[in-house]
Amino acid sequence: MPKRGNVKKDALQYANCWEDADILLLALNVRTNGTYLSVSSAGDNTLSLLTQSPSMVVAVDISGAQLASLELRKAAFSRLSYEMLLQFLGIKNGIDRLEVYSGIRSEMSQDSKRYWDGHKADLMNGPIHSGKLERYFTLLRTYVLPLIHNRKRVLKLLTPKSEDDRRTYYHEQWNNSRWRMMFQLFLHRVPMRFVSPNPDLFKSKNCDFSKQMYLRAEHALSVLPVHANAYLEYILTGNYQQSLPFYLRHENYERIRKNLDKLVIFRGGVHSALKHYQRVVFDGFNLSNIFEDMSYDQYQKELQLILNSSGRGTRLVYWNQIVDRRCPEHLVDRLLPDRARALELFAQNQTFFYKALIIEEVLGGSRTSLPGDNPQSPAH
Repeated sequence: MPKRGNVKKDALQYANCWEDADILLLALNVRTNGTYLSVSSAGDNTLSLLTQSPSMVVAVDISGAQLASLELRKAAFSRLSYEMLLQFLGIKNGIDRLEVYSGIRSEMSQDSKRYWDGHKADLMNGPIHSGKLERYFTLLRTYVLPLIHNRKRVLKLLTPKSEDDRRTYYHEQWNNSRWRMMFQLFLHRVPMRFVSPNPDLFKSKNCDFSKQMYLRAEHALSVLPVHANAYLEYILTGNYQQSLPFYLRHENYERIRKNLDKLVIFRGGVHSALKHYQRVVFDGFNLSNIFEDMSYDQYQKELQLILNSSGRGTRLVYWNQIVDRRCPEHLVDRLLPDRARALELFAQNQTFFYKALIIEEVLGGSRTSLPGDNPQSPAH
């Protein structure tokens, strides 16, 4: 869920990326030496792409705050040990985060330095806890969840169980009337307009977001392994403990670190980035749910720009939350939807903010890379 342009300046919407990176990597089929464009959001999933040793990942976002989140993570990976990284970001305690920040600050752009210099309280509390959405989760966890389930029951939910035991626990112990009411009151379209970076998505009275969230949460809590769901653990406990998102797992630390030089940061929309890198043919696009912000005509124009920067086999991966977006009829000869793979992966998706995963593959590119291309040229 990327940051949008209608949000006030310097508002960090997401301090974590709430799209399952394990699913994203499988959907994109990221390959060694490939070239990718990724909507940055908090930076988690963009960094995850580096584990596959691409030749370049262009991170794009119109929000300076979201790019500052990515740059802070990049600097931390570059300069800190794995244990210090976890402590600095806020998963563990034990260090003076402002002191550590002063040591890695030089790694960042001037815009990102200015952002974090003005948000030192967020640094002290741990950067992963500083987003608008994370603060909303804190309110729900502090004031609402205790009215539904006590901490003992929450911890019991997060203990390893077989699928049969998960279903039994969910339906007999967890899914009470207060749990269902929470979705109707606090995850309804009205309160979500105050949390979402694009409140217009939730204006329609036909938007039954609370029911969608409830059904997706039921799947995550009763079918999928709850104890291995880092996203759910964060929402319910306020941190990652039993499990970590993909980019923070120990086995991925060195792979990300050694490929940091492949990361290029671009402030602007996808269309601006494609014009800047017009000589580059991308192998894949991580597009979050950016198409939902656009009218259908705008969506088609953006899609055409993407196709113009794609070659045969390029994969587009994006999500639908409220608005349905998928390959228009007039582009079916250029773009092949992989519905079977999308449904298979969506069933494994550990987050529950979206109603559909879209995977589309380009059948033929309009051009190839031109001599003299310089894909590594960054633009801030």
